[in-house]
Amino acid sequence: MKRVIAILAVPGVQLLDVSGPLDVFAEANRLLHRQVYEPAVIAVDTLTINASSGITLLANSLLEQTETLSPNTFLIAGAPQVWQQALTEQQKSHIRALCEKSDRYGSICTGAFLLAQTGLLAQRKVTTHWAIAARFANAFPQTEVDIDALYVCDGPVRTAAGVTSGMDLALRLIEEDLGSEVAQEVACNLVMFFRRPVNQGHFIRHSEISPSARSVFQDLQRWTLANLDTVLSLKEMSDHIGLSIRHLGRLFQQEMQMAAGEWLEACRIDKAKMLLEKDALPLKAIASQCGYSSGDVLRRAFVKRVGITPSVYRRLNVARPWAKERA
Repeated sequence: MKRVIAILAVPGVQLLDVSGPLDVFAEANRLLHRQVYEPAVIAVDTLTINASSGITLLANSLLEQTETLSPNTFLIAGAPQVWQQALTEQQKSHIRALCEKSDRYGSICTGAFLLAQTGLLAQRKVTTHWAIAARFANAFPQTEVDIDALYVCDGPVRTAAGVTSGMDLALRLIEEDLGSEVAQEVACNLVMFFRRPVNQGHFIRHSEISPSARSVFQDLQRWTLANLDTVLSLKEMSDHIGLSIRHLGRLFQQEMQMAAGEWLEACRIDKAKMLLEKDALPLKAIASQCGYSSGDVLRRAFVKRVGITPSVYRRLNVARPWAKERA
């Protein structure tokens, strides 16, 4: 049975909020050699939509023409300055009707501002882009905002933090529908992390740091994530950035509101989770790839942060075989 993925794109929409998730669903179709997912782009008032990048989209239908559309998934894409856009009562009614007809509904990035105007996010937990999370929380105090999450699932509601995290959310939806192995194959084909070894907190930036320092800091984070097997302590990080360990610690507190060692530990555990889900490597090999001296050291760190042992986590999250049906 085809699953219709409907995305509402407002004027000035961020193109990747629309094309990113739809490409992930399209890859699942290609992988399975059948159209499991059918895309539908919805426009507010005209079928041609000018994206923030200058690209023009052609929608499948207008919001007011969706009475007969019953999507499996309905999402609202974000746009710069979207919090300044107020929906009309009629538009809210159409959006509520689409949500009620969908198995799951939600938003990508700042699209949460539009969805919240319908009242459907009251008493729900959601996420949105970190840069406007405080503004969202003030505007919609009855909605709980998780500023750290890349995506949040709460009942039928699915929300993604910002731009590329819409693709992470699409992977999760494919996993819900088709299982972990299909989602992992899609991630591999698109050169994506199946479980990204970072959360939104890794990208939060504060105004106190200068642009040049921010660039160096981002380089340090990327380098560390790519070399977790050899970054055995904060010394390797401080040597790479050319700062003392104490100065490195101050930089992390200023920019991330957390200790450098805590960030490094979180990255190691997140990578360990990703490797455990593949159910291929022994614990000793996973420990080595994550920068731990032994499987026992990894096990203790894993239990401390996650609350369960790596072996239990593997049993709960390992991909299950999926039927290789062909149309």
